[in-house]
Amino acid sequence: MKPAKWFGERTALTVKKLLSVFMIAVCVMGTVFASAADQEVVFEDHEFKVTAPDGTLIMNRDTSKNAAVWLEAGIADSEDRLEMMEQMNVLSLFFDKNTGALVNVICKMTEETVNMFSFVGKTDSEILAYVDKLMEGVDAPDENGHSTGVTYERSLIKHSQVPFFRILLDIKNEEMTAKEVIYGCVVNGRLIEIDQYLEGEGSVDESFIGKIVDSVYITKFMTYEEYEDIIAKSKLKIWIALGCVIFLFVGLFVFVTYNKKKKEKKAVRISDNLRDFRERKAKGEVDCKTVIAMGSAEYNIKAIDKFVNYNTWIRNIIIEVILLAFLAVIVVFCLSSNSIIYGLLVAACGFVSLYFNYSGGEKNKANMMARYDARRKPLARFTFYEEFFNMTGAGAMAEYTYDQVMSVRVYNEYLYIFFGTEQGVFVERNTIGEEELVKLITHIKSHKAK
Repeated sequence: MKPAKWFGERTALTVKKLLSVFMIAVCVMGTVFASAADQEVVFEDHEFKVTAPDGTLIMNRDTSKNAAVWLEAGIADSEDRLEMMEQMNVLSLFFDKNTGALVNVICKMTEETVNMFSFVGKTDSEILAYVDKLMEGVDAPDENGHSTGVTYERSLIKHSQVPFFRILLDIKNEEMTAKEVIYGCVVNGRLIEIDQYLEGEGSVDESFIGKIVDSVYITKFMTYEEYEDIIAKSKLKIWIALGCVIFLFVGLFVFVTYNKKKKEKKAVRISDNLRDFRERKAKGEVDCKTVIAMGSAEYNIKAIDKFVNYNTWIRNIIIEVILLAFLAVIVVFCLSSNSIIYGLLVAACGFVSLYFNYSGGEKNKANMMARYDARRKPLARFTFYEEFFNMTGAGAMAEYTYDQVMSVRVYNEYLYIFFGTEQGVFVERNTIGEEELVKLITHIKSHKAK
């Protein structure tokens, strides 16, 4: 063989190999990109998923009624369709632009589906008997004895995981002419149903619905015993959640009732002590000369705002955090056990409680601003004696015994003295002095009613 000829043949062979490798690579890449273009829809709560071809329009119950995809799929009244999806347990709609096919993916659980539980391991005759029971009465005459004009054919088709039935409904009566093809299977106690409807004459193009059915993939298979165990655990979780909610409300009721009675007894005791104090003061038996401490505070808008915010949100912060944490635990527990309604109810109770707490604070703020004419920045002066203290200025003149004090707190630049859940006064701590402030707080706490 001549060298030139041998070289030419070797070159041609190399080119052919390169072309073959290139074509294989193109095919592989094409397959990868085609697969990547497919749209996988996972129905996690129902343990199956569907893969729709590239370009498929997909709508579900969460799709906004104003989304453009509805009109693109030929659905003019999206609101009505969403209501229908809710009523018929339709999880998703798939629209194929090429054929105009609109396919419903439905999943529902009934007593019959639970009794059948799964087509896996069932004979053809058992599945067909279930289908006949499912379609029982659809072709029966109406109440006037007139035929509904509905006939159906049923058969079984092969699937990679579980047998599917196929039903072809033919509807011909005075009101309508239509056909509907329904594919379905029962697995894990649920009926997975995929259907396509055609109004008018003609036959249903099943090329698209066939792809959807073939793409159905069951992500989890359960035994009936596993199903019963899950149901039992779910019921237990619901009862626990309800028990926690009931315990919470009963506990709150008992606490509020006990606290109310305690406050009533305390109010009576304070009233008696106050009457005794005034009688003794009138007789000159109360020391009104020895001053323990003095202080003042400007009752402006900013200061009142700080007082109300402290009283509303910070004063009982530990109790509020514990309550909110308890509510959060119940909500998380309810949501994890799919008891969303109970979780939302508990969350709503928490938000209502916060709202009333906030709205009460705003009302108290408005009352204080009006009472002290806060816009004029009035100055209130306080004089603390052995058994009582008085407040002058700021458009008010008041006298309080230490018996009347519910709690005394120091926060940032103020000393807060509370007589109830909302009523109280505040003094700027720097007008008292730090050493005197500590002694004053100790003195008030030692004399206030228990």
